[in-house]
Amino acid sequence: MNFNRYITETEFSELAALIRREGIVGHFARGEQLSAQGLRSLRCGLVVQGAFRYVHANAAGEEHVVGYAFGGEFVGDYISMCVDTPSRVTIEAMCGVEALLVPGERIQTFFRADVAGERLGRRLAEHMLAEVYERLLDRYAALPQQRYEALTERCPDVLQLVPLRELASYLGVRPETLSRIRRRVR
Repeated sequence: MNFNRYITETEFSELAALIRREGIVGHFARGEQLSAQGLRSLRCGLVVQGAFRYVHANAAGEEHVVGYAFGGEFVGDYISMCVDTPSRVTIEAMCGVEALLVPGERIQTFFRADVAGERLGRRLAEHMLAEVYERLLDRYAALPQQRYEALTERCPDVLQLVPLRELASYLGVRPETLSRIRRRVR
């Protein structure tokens, strides 16, 4: 799985080691929330097994899937924790999930401990910005089929893990459009 390709285990091994060392095991049933839109996110961690989805509800109450965290990946609303603002997304389990979780304050303490920690925190923020920037450009400049093909190349197992209607939401297309794209690509 290589969904969040900007954040590699090697580059962030110290942060992953902290989470593995101090993280509390959390079990989530399908639909159970790690954090909720409108509330400050208080914890983050590593997904051991299973998957979370990031969902944003707009003013009309329509839900849009805006991200995922799969096994071996970081999960949490880093912006909400760092800036001390309400989360703009709900993070919920897509299936039974096991994750190692630490309080956001512990992550901030880790980043402030020394120059290396500060640098690591900055690199994490830079990687997140790069991913968001690429998704923004793709949303405006790439055709839906190109976005679909890039996603399945990056994350070949995504079709087994994510329902098609959610995948359509993530790609910014209607489910019918995604079905037509999938028929053309096969």
